[in-house]
Amino acid sequence: MVLMTARRALGSESEAEDLAQEVFHRLFRKAKTLREPDCLRSFVFSFVVRVLKSELRRKARGWLSFREPQAFVELGGEAVDMESRDLLRRFYALLARLGAKDRLVFALRHLESMTVDEVAVSMNLSPSTVKRSLARSTLKMSRWIETDLGLVGLWDGKGLGQGLGKGWDR
Repeated sequence: MVLMTARRALGSESEAEDLAQEVFHRLFRKAKTLREPDCLRSFVFSFVVRVLKSELRRKARGWLSFREPQAFVELGGEAVDMESRDLLRRFYALLARLGAKDRLVFALRHLESMTVDEVAVSMNLSPSTVKRSLARSTLKMSRWIETDLGLVGLWDGKGLGQGLGKGWDR
């Protein structure tokens, strides 16, 4: 769960692994504060969200990079064709244009399939703030995707081709 969330939010396998290490380091230091064992998943996810927020903010502030970022995520062991890799790289490039909070809200809602209430709890935000951020990020992503014919075609089957956003505004 930690690695998959980080991969989807960051778009990089190596960055996701580094982030997972940081999450578990913090988690083990604070494990004694978990009061209800049934809430372990939420407890872990709260650490993922906090570390992701700080990482996304750090990346947004960084104006100089000495390495080429890994711009796609391999979600399975099967070979991925070059066209699919390119589409995924372009999608993550668009996602990277969002602000840290909007990107994380978008990723948790649409890539992790969390409900608005789950995103709100995980990010310590009100549901209305999550909805505003989600509307803003969805509108931006929809507009950006409209300008990329390959991505429009890819997302067409999910309700994004006609009026982009129909499948993402729930």
